[in-house]
Amino acid sequence: MYILNTTFVVAEPRLEEFLKWAREVYVQSMEKAGIFSGITMARVMTQIEPGTISVALQARAAKLDEAQRWHDDVAALLRDDLSARFSGQVLFFTTYMEVIL
Repeated sequence: MYILNTTFVVAEPRLEEFLKWAREVYVQSMEKAGIFSGITMARVMTQIEPGTISVALQARAAKLDEAQRWHDDVAALLRDDLSARFSGQVLFFTTYMEVIL
């Protein structure tokens, strides 16, 4: 089992708008893909930059290559939309993790 984790660093004034976008666009796309389970969105308690809030979005996938393909194809378009919509006020990075316990 693998975890696809994308962490978003959001300017505080845009947080509610970002959360709405994440729920209605990003998470729904993950659900429609049919390859993810256990989708979780959580606030990261460590502040990276003053005036920002970090949000981690995690989902489990049985096959790493399917998660990578979704991330590189579908999610790339979603992140382009995010960048255009939020004009640099939301940054993100993705990590893949293998579940070992």
